[in-house]
Amino acid sequence: MVQVPSPSRRELLATFAACAGAASVAGRGLAAVRAVAFDAFVLFDPAGILERAREIAGEDAGALVAAATTRLFAYSWFHTSEGSYPGFDLLALGAFRYAARMHKTDVNEASLKYMVDGYSALDVWPDVGGALDRLRRGEIRLAILSNLSEDALWHNLRRNRIDHYFQFVLSTDRARRFKPAPEAYSLGIRAFGSHPGEIGFAASAQWDAVGARRFGYRATWVNRASLPAEEALGPSGSVSAGMEGVVLLAKA
Repeated sequence: MVQVPSPSRRELLATFAACAGAASVAGRGLAAVRAVAFDAFVLFDPAGILERAREIAGEDAGALVAAATTRLFAYSWFHTSEGSYPGFDLLALGAFRYAARMHKTDVNEASLKYMVDGYSALDVWPDVGGALDRLRRGEIRLAILSNLSEDALWHNLRRNRIDHYFQFVLSTDRARRFKPAPEAYSLGIRAFGSHPGEIGFAASAQWDAVGARRFGYRATWVNRASLPAEEALGPSGSVSAGMEGVVLLAKA
């Protein structure tokens, strides 16, 4: 597994220049996808978070996790917009703490941490292993590019025994910006050493697919929850219900 250092300002400028080059290549026809970067939740089922919440909050677990997830995204976008980076685990802890207060659920700090630690103990979706085999046979290089901490990503890869498929494990900790900031997406270009138009991005959320597509990646939205598209976000690239869409993207 190759380690990728955090980008310097000069390297980011070079990255944006590469994006401009990719745009001109795209104008002459699409290049082949040579690599794919995954959001973590395309690979890992977040149901483990809910299971831990049920142990703590019982019948209130669903509302607690939903509220915490909404706050977590809001916090990450706020900090990215105003230029700070507390890290995923700290934001998740704050999100669960707020959700517990909002729903008047009596949860102590140890229980809050137990729920947040669930992000490092997720199970893989059933269709992941076979799809990764097919991508490997097609000589597609693979990475994870996620807002989760690097420790959480490694724990999830190893507990599901799929770490050997991935050349790069890219947490936004390296860029100190959460997705959809361009600095976060730039980690994939620096790792693979390719134009963005040659890199596929598999997103678990529409906003992430839109952000990756605007950056220059060939994005696909793996819409496992069958959510309706939000027109206000703009085009997200292709859409699929599972990993088959990622395999098709790599064949394009």
